[in-house]
Amino acid sequence: MKAEIVPNEAAVLLRGRRKILIVADLHLGLVPFYDRDLVGKLKALANSVDEVIVLGDLKHRIGRCPKLRKLFEDFQVPISVVRGNHDGGLEGFEVLSAKGIRVGNFGLFHGHVLPGEEVLSAKNWILAHAHPSVLIEGIKERVWIFGEFEGKKIVVMPAFNDLCASTPVNVRRPAGFIFKRWDYGDAEVVMLDGTYLGKVDVLR
Repeated sequence: MKAEIVPNEAAVLLRGRRKILIVADLHLGLVPFYDRDLVGKLKALANSVDEVIVLGDLKHRIGRCPKLRKLFEDFQVPISVVRGNHDGGLEGFEVLSAKGIRVGNFGLFHGHVLPGEEVLSAKNWILAHAHPSVLIEGIKERVWIFGEFEGKKIVVMPAFNDLCASTPVNVRRPAGFIFKRWDYGDAEVVMLDGTYLGKVDVLR
């Protein structure tokens, strides 16, 4: 199975026998009038895949959101959610463990808690939760982070919701268990449009 970054989007496509679209941090309900646009964008991206996996924080409000499922009523692709720190009370969705899941040689998890052993043993990790961005001359932009940690290749996803608050990785340490252990100064930073910005240490 191979991973591809979807150009100009905060999304990863896993290609194998099945095509799986991975997104994270939709935080639906953060700005309610924007929810339908976000789900519409996700639906368009999922048009040619077999499955969608949300790596946590499908919704923003931590409590129950019974109307959330209605946003996905005409969604034609199976969707599952790796539980994030905002995903209590999800109804009508397939909710997977916060410990993450293993898909081929990829360990997929949200990032707010330590994943399970099977997930950690994967050669490649894809995680979220950090909402990475860079701050340059007063402007913040969402970014991808690519790096290595203890022999694992790591991809940290930007938030799918572009209205979410984000953490400028060149200014302060992002949230999540991995950033408490990882000296990520050598990690490479790439904007959504593919622009390579360099290593974190260079951008500080």
